[in-house]
Amino acid sequence: MFYSHPGVPLREHLSSVGNLCKRYVQESLVKNGKIVEAAEIIGKCHDLAKYTSYFQKHLLNISVPRELSSHSKLSALAAAWLIKRRIGDVKLAGIGFLCVSSHHSSLKSLSEMDRFNWEDPVLQKQAESIVKNADAISGELKALGIGDVLDRLCAFNDFLQESHIVLEKACRQLRWESDERERWNNYYTTLILFSALVDADKKDAAKVLESPRSGQLAGEMVIVYRNKAFSKAAPSKINAIREHIFSDVNDELVKLGGNLPDIYTITAPTGSGKTLLGLHVALKLRELLPGKPRIIYSLPYINIIEQAYSMWEDVLSTYYGRKPDIDVLLKHHHLAPSYLVENTERDLDKQLLLAESWESEIVVTTFEQLLRSIIGCKNSMLKKFHNIAGSILLLDEVQAIPLEYWRLVRDALLNLTSFNVKIVLMTATMPSMFRGLELVPNHARYFKQLNRVVLIPKLEKPVTAQGLADAFLSHWRRGQSALLVLNTIKSSKRVYEAIKERLEAACLGSGEPTTGDVVLAYLSTSIIPKERKRRIDQINSLLKAGRSVILVSTQVVEAGVDLDFDIAFRDIGPLDSVVQVAGRCNRGWRGSSGQVYIMKVIGDDGKPDSQKIYGRILPEITCNLISNEKCINECAFLDVVRRYYDEVSHRLNVEKHPQSLDLLKDLEALDFRALEGFSLIEEQPKVPVYIEWDENAVSLLKQFRDMLKKLQTCQNMDEIFSQKAKLKRLKAEMENYIVEVYSSTEILKSLKQALEGFNVLLVPRGEIEAYYSAETGFREGNGSFIML
Repeated sequence: MFYSHPGVPLREHLSSVGNLCKRYVQESLVKNGKIVEAAEIIGKCHDLAKYTSYFQKHLLNISVPRELSSHSKLSALAAAWLIKRRIGDVKLAGIGFLCVSSHHSSLKSLSEMDRFNWEDPVLQKQAESIVKNADAISGELKALGIGDVLDRLCAFNDFLQESHIVLEKACRQLRWESDERERWNNYYTTLILFSALVDADKKDAAKVLESPRSGQLAGEMVIVYRNKAFSKAAPSKINAIREHIFSDVNDELVKLGGNLPDIYTITAPTGSGKTLLGLHVALKLRELLPGKPRIIYSLPYINIIEQAYSMWEDVLSTYYGRKPDIDVLLKHHHLAPSYLVENTERDLDKQLLLAESWESEIVVTTFEQLLRSIIGCKNSMLKKFHNIAGSILLLDEVQAIPLEYWRLVRDALLNLTSFNVKIVLMTATMPSMFRGLELVPNHARYFKQLNRVVLIPKLEKPVTAQGLADAFLSHWRRGQSALLVLNTIKSSKRVYEAIKERLEAACLGSGEPTTGDVVLAYLSTSIIPKERKRRIDQINSLLKAGRSVILVSTQVVEAGVDLDFDIAFRDIGPLDSVVQVAGRCNRGWRGSSGQVYIMKVIGDDGKPDSQKIYGRILPEITCNLISNEKCINECAFLDVVRRYYDEVSHRLNVEKHPQSLDLLKDLEALDFRALEGFSLIEEQPKVPVYIEWDENAVSLLKQFRDMLKKLQTCQNMDEIFSQKAKLKRLKAEMENYIVEVYSSTEILKSLKQALEGFNVLLVPRGEIEAYYSAETGFREGNGSFIML
C-alpha cells in the first residue's frame, strides 16, 4: 500500500483530487476543453512522486534525506509530460508544471523553468525508486488512467530529455507571447488551474465534503424586501429619488434581454440605496446567466462589511423566513473566522476550508481579499479563484481603490470577463477610467435635484487642530449633531480634547450617555476594533433617537458608514473623500441644507496633515478646484468630481502610473513572485499591540497559549487540522483587541511580547490606564502621528 497522508491511500487521493480539479474548472464555465483535461491531469499527477520508497518511509517517521522525500519536482515533470502527450499543448504543459511544482507554496514564476536543475541526481533516484516498485504501482496508475507516465519513467533519460524540450518550448511561447489578450489568458489559466489544484488537494486531505449547491436565490427577493420594509416609510424627497433610481435600473435590466454586456456601472448619489440596488442587479443578472453564478460583493473597509452583510441577511431572512447559513451567505475578511461556530454538522476546520474558498452563494468581502485573489501568488489567496471565475462581482465604492492601482485593477477586471465574470461597479463618484453599461443612464438629473448639503471652503489660511475646534464651536448650535473628520490621529485627538474642555458633554467610552444634552464621541484606529464597531452602532442609535452627537474621527467613518449628522467639518483631502464626508451630512434630507466646512489643518511642524497622508498633489487639486468658491451646492458635485478626476488623470497620468505598469509587466510575464507584495494596504512600520480590554480578551489570550502547547502534542492529521482551525478562529477573535502602533512610538519600549515567538506586544489588564484611554484609545504619545 502507498499513502499520500497517514492512513490515506495514495491512489484514492490522486483520483479524488483529479476529479475535483476537473469539476471545479467545469463549474467555472471554462469552455476550453483542453483546460478542463489539463486540470484532471495535474490533479492526478500532483503527488505522483509520493510513490517513492523515500516518501513512504518519511510517512512512517523513518529518517530520510528531505530532498529525497520531496515530491513536487518529479510530479510536476510528470504532469507537464503527460499534458503534452495527451493534449499536445506546450503552453498548458508549462502552466501545469508551474501549478504542480508550487502546490505546497506560493505560485512560482515562469523563470522557475529556466532555473530547473536537469542534472539533479535526486530526480534519477526518485524515478528509480518508483520503477523498482513498478509491479505494485502499475495497476494503480492504470486505474487512474495515467499508466503511460510509469512506462516512460522506465526510460528515465528519454523522459527527462522530452520533458526538457517541452518546458523550453513552453517557456519561450509563454514569455514571448505578443498578443496582450493571450498573455492575460495565460495568466488567468494558470490561476484557475493552480486554484483548482490547491483547493482540491486541501479539501481532500481534510476530508471536507461540500454540500451540493442549491443555486436557489429568488430574483424578486429585493423587491419583496423593499415592499415589506419601506411600505410604511413616510414620503420624502430622498425616498422619491431612491424609488426613481430603482425603477430606472429595473427598466435597464429589462431592456438587456439576452444581450448581456460584461461590465456595468451604477452611478448614484450617497444615501440612494446602492447596497440594495446592487443585490437586485446581481440577482436579476443571475437569472439570465447559465450555471447560477455566485455573487461576490466587495467593499473597501471591514467596518462597512457589517452593514452590507446585515442588510443582505435581512433580505434573505424576509424572503425565506429564516436566517441564511454560510452555504448561502458568507462574510469573509481577516476577522471572519471568529463568526464560525463549533458544534454544527460540520467541524470547525471544515467550515473554515469551505469559507476560505468562497463556496457560498453570496460572499461579502473586502477589496483586499478580492483583488489579492486575482492579482498575486499566495497559495491561501489564489485557492478561491476558481469560484471567482464564472461569478458576478460587485465592487461598491470603487473610487476607494488607490489611484496608483486604477490601471492595474481596470485591466485585470476587463480581462477577467473572458472567464465568464460579470462585473458591477458602484459609487457616487465614478472615476472616468472605469467604464461599463451605466444602469442609471440619467444619473446626472438625480444629482441636480439634490440640495441636502453644501460645501463651504475655508481655505484662505491654514489652521491648527485648536483652530479647527474653535471654528467648529463658533458655527455649531446647541442641539445639532456634528461630524469632524481629521487626517491624522494626533490632530483628531487634539480637536476632541479641545471640544471636551469647552462643552459639558457625556463622552462615549467613559460610561453610557444617559444624561446630558450633548454626547461627545471619538473614532479612529487607535480604538480597538471591537469597541469601534460597538461605538458606530451606539452613535447610530443615538442619532436616530434625536440626540446631539458630536463625533470626532479620522477617515474610518467615510465611505459606506450609514450615519447622518446636521453639520460637518473636514480637513482638506482628495475630493472624493470630501464628498464621502458630505454624504454623512443631512443624508436623509431632513430639512434645509447641511453645511460641510473644508479647512486646511497643519501640524506642529507647520506642514499640512493632508500631505502626510495623501501626498501633495491630490489635496492640491481639490484646493485649486474649490478654494475660490464661496460654496458648492450638492447639485454641482457631479460636475466638480468629474473635473477633479480629469485633473488627477492628467497630473498623475494614471494610465501610465509606474506602480500599475510594473505589476502589469510582471503579471503578463507570469512573474508571480514579483506580485507577492501587491496589496491595497500600504505597508507601514507598525507593531500590533494586544489590549486586554476586558475579561474576554484575557481569556482569549490564555486559550491561544494553551492551544499552541496542545498543537505540539497532536498525533494525527485530523487533530492537527482541528487544532489549527481553532487557533485561526481564536486569532480572528483576538484581532478585535489589537491596535497597530508605529514602531517609533516611545511608549512601546516598556511593553512585553504577548506570545513568545509572535511579534505582538501586550497591554496587560492591570495596566490599561497607562497605555489606553477608554475614550480615545491607545496613548501614542509623540511618536505616532499618522496612524489612520
